[in-house]
Amino acid sequence: MIAGILLILVLSFVPMLLYALLLWWLDRYEKEPLGLLVVAFLWGAVPSIVLALIMQVVLDIPVMAISNSNQLTYELLGASVVAPLTEEGIKAFALLLLLLFVRKEIDSPIDGLIYGGVVGFGFAAVENVFYLFGAFTEGGLGGIVGLAFLRAGVFGLNHAMYTAFTGLGVALSLEIKQPLLKVVSVVVGFTMSVGAHALHNALATLTSQSGLLPLIAAVVVDWAGVLLLLGVAIAAFVIERRRIIHYAEALAAEGVIPPDEVDVLKSTFHRRLSGLEVLVSGDIRKWRLTRRYFNTVTEEAFAWHRMTHGDAKAQPRLAKLQQTSRRLRGELA
Repeated sequence: MIAGILLILVLSFVPMLLYALLLWWLDRYEKEPLGLLVVAFLWGAVPSIVLALIMQVVLDIPVMAISNSNQLTYELLGASVVAPLTEEGIKAFALLLLLLFVRKEIDSPIDGLIYGGVVGFGFAAVENVFYLFGAFTEGGLGGIVGLAFLRAGVFGLNHAMYTAFTGLGVALSLEIKQPLLKVVSVVVGFTMSVGAHALHNALATLTSQSGLLPLIAAVVVDWAGVLLLLGVAIAAFVIERRRIIHYAEALAAEGVIPPDEVDVLKSTFHRRLSGLEVLVSGDIRKWRLTRRYFNTVTEEAFAWHRMTHGDAKAQPRLAKLQQTSRRLRGELA
C-alpha cells in the first residue's frame, strides 16, 4: 500500500515539476522570480483543487435536474460545462491577482504563458493523484501505469495549456492601450481556456460511448493547442530580442554602454558565456552581479518599450531600473 502511494505521488508530481522547469527554461532573457512561480504552482495544487471541488458539488444539483436522468447528458454537462468553468475560473483568479499586485513581473507575452502554465501544472499534479489513487484501488499497480501514461504523458500538458491561454490574454492586455481592448484580451484568453478544456472533456466523455475515435481527436486537438502556444512562445522570444536590441542600441548611442555590449545583451548564448567566464574565474560575487545586471537591463528594455508606447506607469519603473543598472555597472567596473 505504501509503495503504491509513493508511486502515485511520484508519477503525479515529478512529470509536472519537470514540465514546469522546462517551461521556466523557455523564458530565455529574464527569468521569473522562483518565489512567485512556487506560489503559482501551489495555487493550482491546493486552493484551485479545493474550491473547484466545492463548486462542482454545489452545481451538481442543477446539472442533475437539467439532465433529467439522462446519463450521457449528465456526464457531458458536468465534464464540459461545469468542470471547465469552475476549474479555469479559479485558476484564472491567480493570474488576475498577479495583474493587480505584481504587474511589473509580467513583462511580455511569454510571462503570461509561464505563470498560467505553472498554475496548470500544479492543478494537474494533484488531480492526477486523485485519478491514480482511484485506479490503484480498482486495479492495483497495473492500473496506475497505464493511466499515468495518459494523464502525465499524452495529456500531461493539458491543464497548463488551458490556463496558459488565460495567462496570454492577461499578458497581452498590458501591451494594449485602449481600456476596452484590455478587457477583451483577458476575456478572449479565458474563453479559449474554457473552450479548450470543454472540448477535451467532451471528447474524453464520448470515448466511453464511441470508442477510440473521440480519444484520437482529443489527442490531435490538445497537441494542436500546445503547438499553437509553443509558436506564441517562439514569437514572444523574437519580440523580446527586438526590444532588447532597440534599447541597447539607444544606450550605446547615448554612450551609456559600449557598442560591443549590444551583441552580448541581445544574445542569450553570449550572456551565459559571459557569466560562465566570470564563474570559472572563481569570483562568485561578480557572477551574481553580472546575472543581475543582465536581468535588470532586460527589464529596462521592456519598461522602455512600454513607456515609449504610451504606458505612463512604466516611466517610474524604468527610472528605478536605470538607477539599479547604473549602480551595477559601477560595481562590475
